[in-house]
Amino acid sequence: MDIYLTNLKTKERLRFPMLPTEINVDMANQFESYTILNIGEVKIPNGAALDGFSWNGILPGKRRKKDPYIRKWQKPDKVYKWISKLKPKGGKPIKARLLITGTPVNCDVYLSSFTATPTGGYGDINYSISLVQAKTIKLKKKGDVKKKSSKKKAGKELKNKPKNEERTSPPAAKTYTVKSGDSLWKIAQKLYGSGSQYTKLYNANKGVIGNNPNLIYPGQVLKIPA
Repeated sequence: MDIYLTNLKTKERLRFPMLPTEINVDMANQFESYTILNIGEVKIPNGAALDGFSWNGILPGKRRKKDPYIRKWQKPDKVYKWISKLKPKGGKPIKARLLITGTPVNCDVYLSSFTATPTGGYGDINYSISLVQAKTIKLKKKGDVKKKSSKKKAGKELKNKPKNEERTSPPAAKTYTVKSGDSLWKIAQKLYGSGSQYTKLYNANKGVIGNNPNLIYPGQVLKIPA
């Protein structure tokens, strides 16, 4: 198992020279601890929504350089400066990628806190580090939400609108085709139940009939007023 931290801005990669005794994982508001050195591996459930990582460790001094548990020795002050570069600059956090081999942990993180204290005669630096998982959060403007809600409401109202209101076109005008033997009186009698209504027919069809209401011809199409 190894712990790697990559600065995604500079593409520089750090391999921690010495594993901590344990890593604390803040997972869905539940604080769980995974022992490393005693067990030999970290077991983290796959698919877990990890929110944060923290651990206490040692940056070994030069006198520990050849110790068997040292992964790849680097000068403690050099490692300290490397990690310090991940601190936010101008209020903007610097994204890094945390990889713990042999575990499902391989995600983008931000440096939450990092403290270091030189100790002992070996030139060691004791440190404490805390990382938070980098998550993308999409924020919607209040106006956009209202606009979307209005469109949705309008669409719903249109969908629920009665079909007879969706298409309102005037009814087609009624017509009558003059047949042989017809007169306006007979047509009025047939359509209105009273021959005296022939004047209504004539007034509506003067352009077709002409000046004499008594002269109509087979094939003429007359408008039938209500």
